[in-house]
Amino acid sequence: MAGFAREVARRIFASELRDSDLSFRENEEQYAPLYLITPTGARCNRVLVMGTLTEKDNLGDDVEYWRGRVADPTGSIFVYAGQYQPEAAQTLAATEPPAFVAVVGKPSVYETEDGKRLISVRAESVRRVDSDTRDRWVLETAARTLDRIEAFREFVEAGGADGFSSGSELLKKPSASREGVDIGKALLHYSPDLERYRVMVATAADFLEGGISGADAGPKAETAERVAPAAAADWEEVNDGEIGRLEDLGEERDFYEDEGPEGGEPIEEEEIFFAGREKASPRKRR
Repeated sequence: MAGFAREVARRIFASELRDSDLSFRENEEQYAPLYLITPTGARCNRVLVMGTLTEKDNLGDDVEYWRGRVADPTGSIFVYAGQYQPEAAQTLAATEPPAFVAVVGKPSVYETEDGKRLISVRAESVRRVDSDTRDRWVLETAARTLDRIEAFREFVEAGGADGFSSGSELLKKPSASREGVDIGKALLHYSPDLERYRVMVATAADFLEGGISGADAGPKAETAERVAPAAAADWEEVNDGEIGRLEDLGEERDFYEDEGPEGGEPIEEEEIFFAGREKASPRKRR
C-alpha cells in the first residue's frame, strides 16, 4: 500500500468541530480520504485537538473501547480509541482526569435514527501535555481560525457561490482554488454566522489573556496581543495579514506539528458515537 500519505492534522476548536457535519470523498476509489468541511471552510481529514481531559469511560464489553471528553476554551468534544488504536487507548486508560492532553485523530460523523448528526474524533494518538503547550495550541488555533474567517468574508464579498447549486460546481471555474471550493461548500451547506466564530475566537483569547506572564512572555504574549484585538474588532477594522501565524512554537514536536507525509496503509475508520454512557461493543462502519 505504498504511496499513501497522511493528511495534515488541522487545528480546530471544539465548538466549531461540533458544528460540523459536511463530509465527503473526492472520488469513489477504495482508499479515497474522507474529508469534513467545517463552517469556516477548513477541510479536515485529520484534526489536532488539545485541552483538558475531563472524563473517561470504558464502553467496551469483550474488548476495551475508551471514550474521553476533551474540553478547550470554546467547548468539548468526545474522543474514542479501541483495539484499532491501541496506543491511544492505553494512554486514555492510564490518564486520570483532569489532565491536559493532545489528540490527533479522524473526525467522525454519526447520524442517529432521528436524523441528528453527531461529531466525535477517533484518536490515532493521545499524549499528555503541559499547560504551556495547551496555551500555544489555543493561540495558534485562534490565529488560523481568524485567517479562515477573513478568507471566507473576502469570498462572500467577491460574490461567493452565487449561481452555483453545489460547492463542487465551483471546480468548473478555471480559477477556482481548493480553498475557494471548500469555502463555497461551507457557505452553501452551513450559511454560517461568521460573527459567531469571531466571538468564539475572542472567547478563547480572553481565556488566556490574564494568564500570560513571566516565563510565558515573549512570542506567546505578543501573539495573544495580536489575536485578541482582531477577534474583538468589527470586520472593517481587520486588516489583511494583521493576524500572523505563530512562527516559533519552541521545541519541534513531530506529534504537535504532524504535517509530514508518511507512508503506510490507511487505518480502517470506524464511525461510532455513544450518546449515552452505557457499555457497548465496537462496531465497524459498513
